[in-house]
Amino acid sequence: MLLAEDVLIISDLHMAAERDRGLFQADKQLAEFLQWVHESTRNCHVLLNGDVLDFLVDKKEASIDLDDAADQAIAIAEKHQEVFKALQLIANSNEHELFILGGNHDPELALPSVQRKIETVLVPNCNHSPVRWFTNGEAALLQVGVANVLVEHGDQYDSWNWIDHEALRRIVCLASRNIKYQGVYSAPPGSQLVINRFNPIRDKFHWLNTLQPFNPSILPLALEVVLPSLSSTERDQIISAAREFRDFSQRSLTDTILSGFDSDSVYWANEDDERQLFSEWLSQYETEENVWGVASDLKAALARAIARLRTLTARATLKHISRRDSFFKLDDHDGQAKRVTKLVGKGANLVVHGHTHSAKAYTLASGLYLNTGTWGQLTKLPESTASPEVWASFVESLRLNRAASFLRATFARIRKQEKGTTAELCEWADGHAKPQSVWCFENQQWRKVA
Repeated sequence: MLLAEDVLIISDLHMAAERDRGLFQADKQLAEFLQWVHESTRNCHVLLNGDVLDFLVDKKEASIDLDDAADQAIAIAEKHQEVFKALQLIANSNEHELFILGGNHDPELALPSVQRKIETVLVPNCNHSPVRWFTNGEAALLQVGVANVLVEHGDQYDSWNWIDHEALRRIVCLASRNIKYQGVYSAPPGSQLVINRFNPIRDKFHWLNTLQPFNPSILPLALEVVLPSLSSTERDQIISAAREFRDFSQRSLTDTILSGFDSDSVYWANEDDERQLFSEWLSQYETEENVWGVASDLKAALARAIARLRTLTARATLKHISRRDSFFKLDDHDGQAKRVTKLVGKGANLVVHGHTHSAKAYTLASGLYLNTGTWGQLTKLPESTASPEVWASFVESLRLNRAASFLRATFARIRKQEKGTTAELCEWADGHAKPQSVWCFENQQWRKVA
């Protein structure tokens, strides 16, 4: 466990080889924040907690190519030069230490060739690594004052998006011997759905990147909007991918052991509300599948889409569609609560995740959970109590590719104090760090300060 006095954590930047479009559009704000970190902090550990880069954007194949991944890393750095210049300040500072953790959009960070390219950008002609890499699925463990802090991206608890790090290690092992490694690694179904089905239409529907992370709860809404505009062949392909997405339900090793499941129960069916919701929608869609596809009948198609969504939203499980109860509320529990409780039971006083894009700060048992949210754009859905007309208007804005998005740049800061430890969830806005939730840890208890 590393000893630290001041820790700053951001996640889900989603920097891609593009500029001013897609999920990440915050070059100015992020560079400004990193410069503030360099100028205002001392003896500080800076953690980039997963999905720092986004290798899925415009990707054509779900496989991993070592040479292509290294070139892609350089292309991303070139598109976001001011961000990497600010990272250079931190990487070259004697007062800062830079950690980079892997996520589900940047598993390529586990490849030595990619790491070397990034290190060369950060510190040219450097004989030692300016970065501490945590890209094999491991968590970063730090002791900050009297608190034990566990930092991980969080994808290991997402059955559709967790990365098979064992397979990645096999790629590195084989490639180091110049042995072909095709078929060794398979991208998770969430990534495959993005690569194979949504990347080809992302320009037509830019909100596919911003409408919160793709998961079973948001897919019905996205698909209801997208499908009517596609050819029958394209619709068949997406529905086929959706079935595969629904049926895949393998837990990661971390989630399996932490949740107490044995090897015979790593697959399950209809266990959670999100899976039930998605399965219900897909079944209803399939029974009406033959009515899609008439280009001149978009109004009727929209009416059917609203009717199907209303069937779902009439139930209490609407919160899984709009996330209105929890996504934008810092202290409302989310789907990570059960796992965090387990981690707290194993000695962590503070658990920090990213991955969900939903900023959080709440206590569980004797521990505290922070989620650092995202620096990507977000598109907010209507409230659950909104009228059918409001939902219809929103769906129409999606269909016309006019849905608005916004930035909510959040980060965590954890500091050693004379008698304890403080933890803050902050938002970077207008050139300043604005605390949103502040906690103090003393006598093995967390107390909310503000």
